[in-house]
Amino acid sequence: MNRGAAARFRWPVLALLALLLAGGCATPPKHEPAKPDPAADASKPPAGEPAPDGSGGGADPNPGEPNAGQPGNGQPGGGGAAGNGSADAGQSGGDGAGQSAGEGDGHGGGQPAGEAPPPAGNGIRDATWIAVGDVMMHMPQLPGAYDAKTGRYDFKPFFAPVKPILEQGDWTLANLETPVAGKPLGLSGYPRFNAPPELADALRYAGFTAVTNANNHAMDRGVQGIAMTLAKLQKLGFATKGTARSQAEAVKLTIVKANGIAMGLLAYTYGTNGIPLPADQPYAVSLIDEQAMIRDIGRLKAAGADFVAVALHFGIEYQTTPNDAQKKLARDLVAAGADIIAGSHPHVVQPYEFAEVSQPGGSVRKGLIIYSMGNFISNQRGDTKDYGVIYKVRIHKEHGVTTIGDVKAIPTWVHRTSVKGVGHYEVVPLADVLAAKSLKDLSAADYAALKSTYAQVTKRIDAMRSVPVELQASP
Repeated sequence: MNRGAAARFRWPVLALLALLLAGGCATPPKHEPAKPDPAADASKPPAGEPAPDGSGGGADPNPGEPNAGQPGNGQPGGGGAAGNGSADAGQSGGDGAGQSAGEGDGHGGGQPAGEAPPPAGNGIRDATWIAVGDVMMHMPQLPGAYDAKTGRYDFKPFFAPVKPILEQGDWTLANLETPVAGKPLGLSGYPRFNAPPELADALRYAGFTAVTNANNHAMDRGVQGIAMTLAKLQKLGFATKGTARSQAEAVKLTIVKANGIAMGLLAYTYGTNGIPLPADQPYAVSLIDEQAMIRDIGRLKAAGADFVAVALHFGIEYQTTPNDAQKKLARDLVAAGADIIAGSHPHVVQPYEFAEVSQPGGSVRKGLIIYSMGNFISNQRGDTKDYGVIYKVRIHKEHGVTTIGDVKAIPTWVHRTSVKGVGHYEVVPLADVLAAKSLKDLSAADYAALKSTYAQVTKRIDAMRSVPVELQASP
């Protein structure tokens, strides 16, 4: 049941309860440096508009996304322990409003007052899990969203074409690969990102309910940037995971309920671009540490999570297939109890696969591994860096057993236009655009090229899905 349906269902239930009461009846290998992407971050603001960072405009000195010298994927990275923590700090609490174990509803708030909770362990429940890849903000993306009259940014048009899809999720996740600390810490693109806080408002508008930010740019504005970003996200009601302002926050469990199904959420990254975590705050960013991650999965299951989604920032940038270390780590986590792996970082789409995990009692549990969802929004172009995927997954719970149901991969494309030298961006669902030819600025040749690349990306997405990998459940 999506959020709209849930809301419509709620009021008849409340009315019935009121009548009953009135009558007296109450019952995460080696990480290789990537080639620079010179076009991604090179632009100047339009004439008459101040540079977003107050510097007078111009290109960032080191455009692109290299990450030389980073620790390997699947290994502890960047000089800190896994920020999600393996210490058991109890089974309640979350990163923000509505994230206490068993209490969140996927919308940032707890169960509505007066609504009876669904019966535990019986009945049939269905909900929809949606996730996208990297949300990035290069400098050329800012001028077209800037309103000189108000001095504010409006990024909502970026996401308007896919908003109807994203709103179908009971949980809708994004990987935010930039702090949103705004002007006080200096707006910037590569190599150290920092976006306007209005980006978070636009994500909320688009239908996202959860944001993970364990990635290699998490420390781009230090622990102050992390604190300001989390404050903004949690004020908007997002569930968050991947960074923390305290050890207590790092080890709290994030369990978000929707329609009687509890999702446990974890997030980790291979490293932080060589920026060390503070010696006194090693919990600031959750780093890949397989054994600690396995303990975290166990803690969530013990606390009542019906399924566990793990956001992993791993892999090699611009590589279109997962490497052996990615596959081993993801499969190990599924064998240990994770149900969905939501991969990001390569900035291009990689395949997804199913896993069949043989349980000690003879049953088989189904897992889903998404190796990379690509770029959801960025200024990177060419070699399919401007393509991403929205994953839409049915979560089914019947008589206390939760399973992964139908999976739909919806390829997206960042449509970029220029008006008087100012770039404008929007994420569009490719199949719909190709069917309707709705982008009027594209020529017949443009559509032919788009159709060809769509077929290429779709084939890549499906390359590993037909034969499930067989795993044995971890002890």
